[in-house]
Amino acid sequence: MSAVEIFACIYKTFICYFYLIFIMKIMGKREIGNISTFDIVVFFVISELFSLSLNDMSNSIWHSIIPISVIVILQVLTAFITLKSQKLRNFMEGKPKYIIFKGEIDQEAMKKERYNISDLMLQLRMNDIQSPSEVEFALLENSGSLTIIKKKDCSVNIVDPLIQDGKINEEVIKKYNISKDYIINKIRTCGYSSEKDIFLALDLKDSFFIVPKTSKNKK
Repeated sequence: MSAVEIFACIYKTFICYFYLIFIMKIMGKREIGNISTFDIVVFFVISELFSLSLNDMSNSIWHSIIPISVIVILQVLTAFITLKSQKLRNFMEGKPKYIIFKGEIDQEAMKKERYNISDLMLQLRMNDIQSPSEVEFALLENSGSLTIIKKKDCSVNIVDPLIQDGKINEEVIKKYNISKDYIINKIRTCGYSSEKDIFLALDLKDSFFIVPKTSKNKK
């Protein structure tokens, strides 16, 4: 390798390193366990595009930076749109599936997710649980991890939010057969006139948990 090629390699690596830090800042912080399949695909594509320039010194660094920039812009736009649309977010990222719901194993959900008994028992043992009878809710998250809520620790009637970002969760009220009047009456007893004033609402066993919208978020 000539001195020119060595310099080009160092130069490209330097740019790739700091540009990677820059795009990660733009794309936002997420825990490894919370990375969705969509995010993983984006990261793989970015790494492959960087490798094109680093492996072939004749390729301009712009052959990587331009398509990566387009991907990052699309990813940020998609994240913004899915923030406002629950349906699109479910389509892009999927949604958690109940493996155990109110103490009962959902065998159909396990078949659909290709999640077998061995997987379930392994996750239970890892959480110091000896039997599914100890579990109130177990949700298979988009990341593939199993979130477990023990019966003795469960403080909610429903795990899913009834209201999120000023909107009543239509999927939840259909799934649990809850009327909108029930939710409206609950929030009114807590001093709120409309779901638009609420950022998050959970139905707890002994109360109704509400996080109001801040003035900046109110429309």
